Amino acid sequence: MQLLWLSLLLSVPISGISGGPTLLQSSEVLQVQTDQEAKISCEIRSAQTTHAVYWFRQLRPFGANNPYQFLAHSNPRIPSPPQEGNSSQRVLVSGELHRSTLKLLKMQPSDSGVYICAIIPGPQLVFGRGTLVNVVDVLPTTAKPTKKTTPRRRVCNTKSSDVAQQNGTHCNILPLSLLAGCAMVLLISLIVIIRLNYLWNLARHHFVKQLHR
Repeated sequence: MQLLWLSLLLSVPISGISGGPTLLQSSEVLQVQTDQEAKISCEIRSAQTTHAVYWFRQLRPFGANNPYQFLAHSNPRIPSPPQEGNSSQRVLVSGELHRSTLKLLKMQPSDSGVYICAIIPGPQLVFGRGTLVNVVDVLPTTAKPTKKTTPRRRVCNTKSSDVAQQNGTHCNILPLSLLAGCAMVLLISLIVIIRLNYLWNLARHHFVKQLHR
């Protein structure tokens, strides 16, 4: 009788009570591997009193006209061990103050669907947003992060005799540029020294010449 009454209530559009309690489910999308278990929790927010929590599943295709399948319920007013639902004893539900947890065992692809919790605080039902559960044979793997590779340094292509003399010298423009720069500086310095030496000798010769007059 209770299930028939719930089915009649769920067959028409139902909205939450304005300013009343709200339901928060643990996740919006959940992927589960075949033969593994899934766990969904439902938290009651802004509730003045405790409420029994009802769990439903909406089968594909999803839509307002598609009926809901009743799974199980939990009542925190009556402490009891986890209850079994009506899906071949693979549905377990446990309840505590303002929270209910649905555990689904040995999931199969046919168990995929939207799982929704609901409470009845008044003449209307209040629903959670629902959790879309996809049961797949193989879970998608996350892409491995790409490693940052450093470019390899180029090595001079020389003969074996040259390699022995250079001892593994790399073809690098920077050392060659520094060497050319140092040679240029030495050349300029040598020219300046020669010029200064010439001017010094010229001035000394002129000074000696003036003394002999």
